[in-house]
Amino acid sequence: MALNLKAFESGATVEKQDEERKNAAAPRAPSPWPDLAGIHVFLIEDNCDTRTMVSEVLIHCAAMVTVYQSADQALADLAEFVPTVFICDLSMPGVDGLQFMRRMRTLPPERGSRIPAIAITAYYEEFAAAAALEAGFNAYMTKPIRLDELARLVGDLARNTPPDR
Repeated sequence: MALNLKAFESGATVEKQDEERKNAAAPRAPSPWPDLAGIHVFLIEDNCDTRTMVSEVLIHCAAMVTVYQSADQALADLAEFVPTVFICDLSMPGVDGLQFMRRMRTLPPERGSRIPAIAITAYYEEFAAAAALEAGFNAYMTKPIRLDELARLVGDLARNTPPDR
């Protein structure tokens, strides 16, 4: 067995080295964060702090995230590429999240009408649920958002939606 002489010089023992090696080789608990590699998210949110927080978590999970401050900006980009999942705030100036989703659901499938979508809102929960689902969202979350739940929901929707877009 090779000894780490620097560790010995600093007071480490062979037993400590063996213990450290065992701990390094021990299986680690699975990550609470899902692997979102290959998933492209359009995040539409007018609040800077929420945009930053949500996008950083999704990027940490390996998703590609395109961030928009308004629904109009996202609609304009749909001519160039179509995401895997939308996350959209309901309350925004100009075109709000409900109007955005109603427009999305009228487009042809290849332009994004069937893309799964998550509404995020600070609205009262019962109102938000009914309005979001009626507009065409697949799910909703009320603020403050549980970021781990949001990341899992993005993965679930992306993996369980038929690829007929």
